[in-house]
Amino acid sequence: MTRITLFAGLFFFLTTNKSYACDCEYQGSFIKMTQYSSLVAYVKVTKYLTFNDINNIRTPMSMEVEIIEVYKGKETRKTITVWGDIGNLCRPYLSQFKEGQYFVIAFYSGNYGGSHPDEKDSDYAIGNCGAFWLTADFEKATATGDIDSKDRTSTTLSLANL
Repeated sequence: MTRITLFAGLFFFLTTNKSYACDCEYQGSFIKMTQYSSLVAYVKVTKYLTFNDINNIRTPMSMEVEIIEVYKGKETRKTITVWGDIGNLCRPYLSQFKEGQYFVIAFYSGNYGGSHPDEKDSDYAIGNCGAFWLTADFEKATATGDIDSKDRTSTTLSLANL
């Protein structure tokens, strides 16, 4: 009987453990999300730093970004480390931020949730339950995404007006 109880408990734990994935409602546009962020910056993704296998796919867990301009917050370093999702953190998978691409991102301070063993308080993370990033075009000096809509409408705005 003890074995059956142990097996049933283990089975329940393993099947319900997957239900802890992030499940959130869209919280709003980029302008709204910047109100809750500690750092908003125009950045370039320079390189991926660490990886994990998720569903047999090599997935970046952290990346280094070069800060081009700070719009909100205080950050004096030229590069920072940003941590992504492991499947349940309500963060985006970093694979959508390609090396060499530019973004305007509303960051959270690192280690919120303490999910990556190497994540430090001086690192950063990106939320996923709203428009926390805009795709930037370096040559045109524009940013595109849900900048300030009520219905997730994507628009383009010059970085100077952002």
